[in-house]
Amino acid sequence: MKWNVLIFPAGAENALEIYEALRYNLNVEVFGASGKKDFAEYKYPNDKYIEGDFWIYSKDFKANFQMLLEKYKIDIVIPTHDDAALYFAENRNQFNVRILVSDARTAKICREKRLMYQEISDMPFCPITYQSLDAVPKEDFPVFVKPNIGAGGRGAFCIKSREDARKESCGEEFVVAEFLPGKELTVDCFTNRKGELVFVGARSRDRIQMGIAFRSTRVSATDEIYQMAKILNGRLSFLGAWYFQVKEDKEGQYKLLEISCRQSGTMTLYRHLGINFPMLGVFELMGRDTSYVLNSGECQIERCLMTKFKYECSFENVYIDMDDTIIIDGKVCTVIIAFIYQCVNMQKKIFLLTRHEGDLSDFMEKHKLSETLFDKIYHIGFDVAKATFIDPQNSIFIDNSYQERKAIYEMYGIPVFDVDMVDMLLEG
Repeated sequence: MKWNVLIFPAGAENALEIYEALRYNLNVEVFGASGKKDFAEYKYPNDKYIEGDFWIYSKDFKANFQMLLEKYKIDIVIPTHDDAALYFAENRNQFNVRILVSDARTAKICREKRLMYQEISDMPFCPITYQSLDAVPKEDFPVFVKPNIGAGGRGAFCIKSREDARKESCGEEFVVAEFLPGKELTVDCFTNRKGELVFVGARSRDRIQMGIAFRSTRVSATDEIYQMAKILNGRLSFLGAWYFQVKEDKEGQYKLLEISCRQSGTMTLYRHLGINFPMLGVFELMGRDTSYVLNSGECQIERCLMTKFKYECSFENVYIDMDDTIIIDGKVCTVIIAFIYQCVNMQKKIFLLTRHEGDLSDFMEKHKLSETLFDKIYHIGFDVAKATFIDPQNSIFIDNSYQERKAIYEMYGIPVFDVDMVDMLLEG
């Protein structure tokens, strides 16, 4: 039996990471839903992705969301945004599904830094905070001002002196805290349904863009970090994946920046070492005991903006070249071979159309390519036009040669692709 899991909202970095973590697991069928157009539209299969009026502050949200849950027979919802986590924590009884989220008190404290600081005010890792900029002694500058409700450093700024403070105004929606000049870490955690803290993993935030760690490195969780995690886990009621961020003060002691009771996108670093946070959370939610195997060794993640395409190109037949297309510089081109197997899965016909000089069978065997990948193989000479062997009906042509592509396009008007263009045709 598979559980139908809905990731909501589905398009942010952490939501896409949850999708990657779950998509190949045999225990779940993964769906995504969003209230706006975003990257998820390109990522999910069409029958597993839903866009609509799914804004949690909309008066129609509950009705619309309930209809979605019923239509797709959803068993589990995984909220991916802090506001959504708080909403579902406070309204979990309104929906007849299981929701992978901590309790309402925990979600509320994680959402508001002022409440968070109150919760840990007796701890040495609580930053010094001030009622207002006017309350900051001259010798305590610089200070850091950030939104009471916010994440990823958005809307935060540093005030270097009392003179600068006079130029700024920040009301109750901001908190004023000591400036922390040292290194910053994120600490990924997992708490099971019994409230036991079963994983603590630290990672550096080496390069930050848009509030996201674009480069992050696994680091050892010191006893100081581990004790912070234990205290937070003891005072709050987490379920599943959560994380907190810390930064060193001028004395080198870590102070707490923020907590979140949801998964972050960069938790993918520890997933690739063996901690599949979303799947462990699903198992815990369904009452199954969990364990994991964590691989040793140094690990670093580097990310970039990813490009996906929606290209209106309906085809049933693929005509493809061998030399410098499937095989480039003596190696199998992994993008091309991924596309070929995608076509196999989709039951599209693949025709090899090659001018390879020499024994083609030996060449394919050398590169561990099976002739059965292709519905038909045309091994032709240089005196014959490739167009002769092409049925243009519902067909595309892939070849590294511009002259070959140009000839086919001019004769048949079908889509033609160089090797660097084929990633546009890959799904998911």
